[in-house]
Amino acid sequence: MSRQGDSDIVKADDSKPEWLGGQGAPTDAHVRESLRLIHSAVKNQWDIPSEWKNALPRLCLKIALDENKGDRERLRATEILRAMSRDNLDALQVLDKIERLDGGEATERIELAPITWKPNGP
Repeated sequence: MSRQGDSDIVKADDSKPEWLGGQGAPTDAHVRESLRLIHSAVKNQWDIPSEWKNALPRLCLKIALDENKGDRERLRATEILRAMSRDNLDALQVLDKIERLDGGEATERIELAPITWKPNGP
């Protein structure tokens, strides 16, 4: 069964789009709408099924490099790739801090030095 708003991605008969290994061949309008939904999902951190998380970068890269696609579709695909990369980096930074805290290490670099007073300048 299709959820409202997912008609471009998941059909009522459970057929998969081409980028998920299905036989679908979407039109340019469907590609734009799918990219818009994917961009919203990544930007708003929706719970995306892991099967889609693995397929989305390949789809976006394919669209971004396809010279037959319009500038709008290629730009949207690039924005999605950038957002996914940013989210991965943010998650890795948080994980690194957690691992260092668990190991008793510092999470931020702070250097302490003695304070000196120089009344006539630096």
